[in-house]
Amino acid sequence: HTKPSHRTHSQSQTNFQKPQELKMRIPFLILTILVLSLQCNASVASPLVRDKETNILFYLHNIHAEKDSSSVLVAQNANAMAHARGIVAFSSVYVFDDVITKGPSITSKVLGNAQGMYVGTAKDGYTILMVIDVEITTGPFNGSSFVLFSRNPLRSTRELPVIGGRGAFRMAQGYGMLRMVSVHCLTSTNPPSGDVIEYNVTLWHH
Repeated sequence: HTKPSHRTHSQSQTNFQKPQELKMRIPFLILTILVLSLQCNASVASPLVRDKETNILFYLHNIHAEKDSSSVLVAQNANAMAHARGIVAFSSVYVFDDVITKGPSITSKVLGNAQGMYVGTAKDGYTILMVIDVEITTGPFNGSSFVLFSRNPLRSTRELPVIGGRGAFRMAQGYGMLRMVSVHCLTSTNPPSGDVIEYNVTLWHH
């Protein structure tokens, strides 16, 4: 009777140790899962890391003239002018191809051009929705461009987000701080009448 009793005690002791061993392994398993999860997240996120920061300062010339205008009205509701109390009449659609320069003068060094469109989206005439593709045509970023898109309230300073780009600015993100340098009425016919806007753009890109 002693031997069977000894085997039963050993078996009972072994069964008692298994839950203890399992408890010791649980923290290790959790740690392993967390490490693997972090590695997976890092591998997914790594292509989106932007390792370069570039700041570009330029001046955009949006010219409204009878001849050689860089901004043209292409659509407008028949009732738009009835409540046009601001700068851009509600429902007006403009397309533009503006030169950008190093300094505020139109005779300053040309850095590239900005193409896009803007729509009068506010009934008071003081807000537009704008998309603008800025292409650099000189220097190390020659042929590359970035895109800004957002609501654009027509006041002295405002901010637009950078939503992408191509070439050296592929997958770019960032923001542009805009400052009005000079403003003329959109209906002025005195060339080179128009707006001069300072763009101070910060880009994060590959």
